[in-house]
Amino acid sequence: MKKLILSIITSIIITTSIFALPGVTQFIPDSAGEYAYYKDTSFTRESYVGILSYDAGTFQIRYYAPQDDEAMLPAKEIAILLTVDSKADVWTMTGEKIISTILPDTDDTDIVNYLHDLLYEFSARRIKADAVEDSNIQIDQDYPQFGGNVTITFDARVPVFNIRKITDDKGNAVLDCVTIGTIKSSEDNTFSEFEGLPSEKPSVQKATRPTAKSKICKFENRSVTLDENWEQKMENFWTLGNESLVTMSVLPQVSENKKLNDLYVQRKLLESSEGSYIDYKNAEITYTAAKDSYKIITTSYFPENDTNVCLTKILTRNKDAGFDYFSISTYQTAYLKAASYFDKIVKSYK
Repeated sequence: MKKLILSIITSIIITTSIFALPGVTQFIPDSAGEYAYYKDTSFTRESYVGILSYDAGTFQIRYYAPQDDEAMLPAKEIAILLTVDSKADVWTMTGEKIISTILPDTDDTDIVNYLHDLLYEFSARRIKADAVEDSNIQIDQDYPQFGGNVTITFDARVPVFNIRKITDDKGNAVLDCVTIGTIKSSEDNTFSEFEGLPSEKPSVQKATRPTAKSKICKFENRSVTLDENWEQKMENFWTLGNESLVTMSVLPQVSENKKLNDLYVQRKLLESSEGSYIDYKNAEITYTAAKDSYKIITTSYFPENDTNVCLTKILTRNKDAGFDYFSISTYQTAYLKAASYFDKIVKSYK
């Protein structure tokens, strides 16, 4: 558990390796290694498309379809490494290398062409959207590749093209961002090993946790009420056996532009880390104006252990214009057994 939960504690760091797409001025500049994965329902089988930016002129696009036992279809993967003219005003490819196996007498070639078209279309529509300086900008466009009239939802927190969702004229999602993240090194295979997220919660029997004497745990000017079953590991770090972890810290202001600052911090807290995938699609983000505070609720999936961790993160503006940060990370099975116990801890944070 320690290895898993440590990997989801995120530090907010401004990187010097930032850039933007050709022809686009990004509100939040992309950093090297950032990516976004989409569920693409334009295919008849379950399919995902991921886009990764290495730098201003180098990208990877990857298609993945899990094995379909009912239709007797094996898993399929197609990945393309490509370069573009970073100084051009539009998406202009200068080279490509297919880094997966292309099988003859299959639809692999059609998928390669589809991925090419997708990148050109995404670029054109992102340029047309102009400034994307919010988390929910909806623009109606004609998009023949997805059946005609669509609504594109742009979100500055989603890396690369800032596209979160595309819905058809009936309101059905044809493309939906399921996770975002950053690879940290050439040994980080998180992008290339993505195979989707679990869609169902595990079945567990609810249980009442044994009563224990409560204790108030403090860090800086914040506090949370835990109990004697929790063990303090560091000044700002407490664990409940191998089930849950609480941490409190202070995040510095990263921009004097309040909206940019807030969206940047949210992006970093929602990005997947090595070996895990945060559920971006179903993340709940609420803002309480009276406290100038954000609450983020989501899950992070660890495929190596086939395990989900429930995450609740709270950002509260402090006197230095940064954020006081609270996070509780709990194995999903433990959380589902005693949700009220863990929810009470979140409510006690002050």
